[in-house]
Amino acid sequence: MWYNLIGDDEMNTIDVLKKTIKLIETNLESQDLNITFLSNKVFVSPFYLQRMFYSKIGKTIGSYIRERRLTEAGTDIKNGEKVINVAIKYGYVSQESFTRAFKKFHGVNPGVAKKGIILSCLPAINIKKIKKGEIKMDIKIEKENAFTVIVKIKQFNEETSFEDIPKFWDEYYEKGYHNVVPPMLGICNSNAVSLEFEYGIGSLKEYCTKIPKGFKEINIPETLWGKFYTKGKMPITIQNLWDEVIDWVKNSEYELDTNYDFECYSEGDTNSDDYESGIWVALKLKN
Repeated sequence: MWYNLIGDDEMNTIDVLKKTIKLIETNLESQDLNITFLSNKVFVSPFYLQRMFYSKIGKTIGSYIRERRLTEAGTDIKNGEKVINVAIKYGYVSQESFTRAFKKFHGVNPGVAKKGIILSCLPAINIKKIKKGEIKMDIKIEKENAFTVIVKIKQFNEETSFEDIPKFWDEYYEKGYHNVVPPMLGICNSNAVSLEFEYGIGSLKEYCTKIPKGFKEINIPETLWGKFYTKGKMPITIQNLWDEVIDWVKNSEYELDTNYDFECYSEGDTNSDDYESGIWVALKLKN
């Protein structure tokens, strides 16, 4: 069973990530180590776990696991272990695939590593919480009547979404969609429980001059929203804001309801310290 954000033991974001890192470190040689295994252990959906992890670490879970394994593999080879044994140990199906991955990360073949040269290294991450007050946010809890959004939607995978979604935004502008459907919103389904999910870019229907082919109309029912607003440069500010939202929900009288999440973007310079953005999450009172 997955919980929207946190499990029965009410771990906050930092606790979840600390447990995730510990699970990765103790299971680097396990063939079962992946985001599904981790999400089941920390009681957070793959969707939210990936979002939380990338926000703090700056890497996807898959990339972190791969680089940690290759770091340890380098140490093992320098200590005299056979390349084929190390490849199998860390889950590679052949020595050739391991050699390609090893060279991409370390810049040299495994055979050269035995000669004692300095290799690349990703040590286990030590999670630290954002200092209190570093993110200032305005919070409103408001019920909104039903409304309609017009969005361009694409399917994404959790492992590659942090690279692919910015490309989606670039494509949105390149095709001129912003001229008829202002990119006010980034929308995703907070109920996503698999590695595949839908993400959309768009606007409230009343701000659209027309609905281009391939866009989708989504009716959002009357909902109690938690609205969180802040200022700062993109994308780090919105990533840090997600951390604060998650912790706020955990410590409040509310829990996440089943609905869409919205990232709200204003006009202006996204590299400015005064750039305004926000997050809306659907809420309900805890039982």
